[in-house]
Order: sequence, then structure tokens, then C-alpha cells
Amino acid sequence: MKNTLKICLAFVLLTTAFACNKETATTSTDVMQNMISNKTWYLDYSITGTVVQNFVGQATYYISFLKNGTTQDSDGLTGTYSIVNENGTYLLKVNAKTLNGNTLNYIHTLESVGDVKMVHSLVNNGQANKTLLFFTAK
Repeated sequence: MKNTLKICLAFVLLTTAFACNKETATTSTDVMQNMISNKTWYLDYSITGTVVQNFVGQATYYISFLKNGTTQDSDGLTGTYSIVNENGTYLLKVNAKTLNGNTLNYIHTLESVGDVKMVHSLVNNGQANKTLLFFTAK
């Protein structure tokens, strides 16, 4: 019995020692970052209250998030982004500059993130309803 236990223990230690060391995302924030990065996301439609705006098939807004934490969009904004978890809510924080060099910072709530679909929400100043923004990566 002792020999069997020693063999099992030795096997576990050896397989652990020689296992592949593959870099993996360890938190939900890392997973979301990996899912959105190195893609261009196109705005398909938005919903504010009961008003739906469809942008499919039109020249539309897009935004690219790069793996190095930088971003650029179709409006000419360039800057950095981060995803943070605040009390279980995942926020996409963007610090950008306009073509004129003006600073523009905004925060969207990440409602859902997938490999090719992403939904943000935001509340505009003075607006009773939040706006949902639906994106597809292409």
C-alpha cells in the first residue's frame, strides 16, 4: 500500500513538474480583455427606452481595441482603455483624444461580451433611460 501511494505521489509530482506552462486568463476581467482585443467592433444598433436605431448595412461607428491597451475609432479618437470590475459590474473605461487634441474620457458598462458579440450600456446626462449599444466583431 505504501509503495502504491509513493508511486502515485511521484506520478502526480512528475506530471505537475513537466506540465505545459500555458499562459491563461485568470480573472473575468482578463477573459473579457482577451475576448475584445485585437478586433474591430462595429455598432449594429442601439436601443434607448423603446427607440431602436439600426445601423446594419450602413457606414457606421466602429472601434478597435488592441491587445496593448490602446484603442481607436471611426470618429478619429485614439487613446487607451481598460476593463475594471467594480462590485461585480464590469466597466470599459476609455481615455482618448480627439483629432484636435481634446481629451474625451468615457465609461460604458459591459453588459455581455462574447467572441463576436458585445453589448455596452451607458446613461447620457439628462436621459431617463440607459442606452444599449450592440456590437459585432468582423
